Amino acid sequence: MRKFLLILPLCLWFTMASGVNLDSLWGVWNDKTQPDTNRLKAMKKIAWDGYLFSQPDSAFYFAQLQYELAEATGNKKWMADALNTQGATFYIHGNYAQALKYYEISLKIVEEIGDKKGMAKSYNNMGIIYKVQGNYEQALEYYGKNLKICEETGNKKGMAVSYHNTGILYKNQGNYEQALEYLDESIKIDVEIGYRRGEAYSLSTIGTIYKHQGNYEQALEYFDKSLKIKKEIGDVNGMADSYISMGSIYKKQGNYEQALEYFDQSLKIYEEIGNKKGMANSYKSLGALSFNQGNYEQARGLGKKALALAQEVGVAQGIKNASNLLYDVYKKTGQPVKALEMYELYFEMRDSLNSIEIKEAAIKLEYQHQYEKEQVIAEAKHQEEMALSAEKAKRQKLIIYSAGVGLVMVL
Repeated sequence: MRKFLLILPLCLWFTMASGVNLDSLWGVWNDKTQPDTNRLKAMKKIAWDGYLFSQPDSAFYFAQLQYELAEATGNKKWMADALNTQGATFYIHGNYAQALKYYEISLKIVEEIGDKKGMAKSYNNMGIIYKVQGNYEQALEYYGKNLKICEETGNKKGMAVSYHNTGILYKNQGNYEQALEYLDESIKIDVEIGYRRGEAYSLSTIGTIYKHQGNYEQALEYFDKSLKIKKEIGDVNGMADSYISMGSIYKKQGNYEQALEYFDQSLKIYEEIGNKKGMANSYKSLGALSFNQGNYEQARGLGKKALALAQEVGVAQGIKNASNLLYDVYKKTGQPVKALEMYELYFEMRDSLNSIEIKEAAIKLEYQHQYEKEQVIAEAKHQEEMALSAEKAKRQKLIIYSAGVGLVMVL
């Protein structure tokens, strides 16, 4: 049995903001007369809904309690579920290698017991890791596996998540029309089933697309809608993401004071929850702001912090953005050797993110998914036709037999 250190919760306001009734859930968990499944469900909600997006270290600890009860009672489904939550805590911290390790262990368990819902969850989460690492081909493969299972099992939430994640991939490739189609599908399902977190993140991604298209007012509108939902559900990490996005718009509009305020808010949250990927993004954003204001020394320091963190957690997009900032700084300050080094690193990351193989993988997945759906429809139609033919033959035999009986009776 694995043992981990207890990390106590620090900021209860964020937990209360999530709308989770922790007292009630703790009551179920502490009541040992309750069925084990009820206690496991309660602890899952405590870890995931209560703490994951505001205090991931505490969520890890509570997921460990869930794991230990599941292990003691031989409930592999809930063991895998706990490992999935623990993997998510590493993802939020930006420790992608460790997150992937937990997701892989969880996947092995659910595959062993044939838990399709659990498999879909693992495929989706592993796809997210591959996406942030810049391995889009692998990400698309896992998103495709997730979507296929969700459609087979009628898992609408899973379908919405898969549409959202695929939309992000198309957005990253600059295929905004395709991205918006997937994101719109995601939001429709999110609204239908009341999945507020999914709705918030899809709204935010649409805002990013409008930002890239230069439609800043519409981008701010979508970012603001997303931020309001994140505040309502207590998604602190998501709030920080929104502050970064809105700050970037204000920077582009030349409103540096407002941009600085939003970037500072994002950095404060990321530091509090230990999100290194987010911290790298905040440092890069602050560095770019300093560069625009002519403070090149400060921009260099912030850019180096951003690059170090992005390299530590292995985020290709973060490395690309930080190296691009440092290239601008070194070029502006007359340091050609260092500028060339950052220039080469930038293009290395850019090429890895925008390779032809990535786009081909997206096309391949799109056609493969469409082909599989058509095959299912064709097979269903074939079965229906076969059934109708059999029924028709059966009726024909019955008519012939009845006619024969009638004739005999008349005779």
